Amino acid sequence: MRTQDLHNLERILTFKVNNVGLFKKAFTHKTYAFQKGKIDESNERLEFLGDSVLNLYISHRLYDIFAGASEGMLTRMRSHLVNTKRLARIAKELRLDSFLKIGDSFEGDVSLQTSVLADTFEALTGAIFLDGGWKKIEKFIENYFQIEQASDRLDSKSRLQQIVQKKFGFLPRYEVVSEEGLPHKKKFIVNVRINEKNAGTGTGSNKKIAEEAAAKAAIAAYDE
Repeated sequence: MRTQDLHNLERILTFKVNNVGLFKKAFTHKTYAFQKGKIDESNERLEFLGDSVLNLYISHRLYDIFAGASEGMLTRMRSHLVNTKRLARIAKELRLDSFLKIGDSFEGDVSLQTSVLADTFEALTGAIFLDGGWKKIEKFIENYFQIEQASDRLDSKSRLQQIVQKKFGFLPRYEVVSEEGLPHKKKFIVNVRINEKNAGTGTGSNKKIAEEAAAKAAIAAYDE
């Protein structure tokens, strides 16, 4: 890694790199490693490690923050936070593609390839973890993932489930009030019941949409 590239990377990461070799490997795409006859020098192993570190850290934080959340809800929140599109977007914001070394056989524009950008972010995460342990990785992840706001990104049904489960210790119940219209043009009306009382009503072209609308109405009532 060139001195200027290292300085630029340290400025982006806001900490000093100890093991330059780790970060050099993090930005070595398999096509470049293969071209140089050093396939073991690609970033794939660091990508594997970084993926595990990222998921473990965020899973642990979600577990602590959302004490009443079910396993399914925690999984959905983590999926909102950690997915290929989000990782690629962060990688692009950090301009990680400018550090990536690719081989002549690589096709397309690196900056437009979502999976490659996401893989590079994970490889960088692995390098940071090996370079500085949990202390460094904690600061890095917290800078780019609003973990405490994860529930805000959930759909209304998931958010209502979280509210009800935390407050009452059980789940809301949905019931179809009516199903009208022709097979290709249905209209569903659904109530969501909490403590055997109707907490919200929603309509939609299928049951799932109607349930989401009912949950949204119930949340609005809770916020009043």
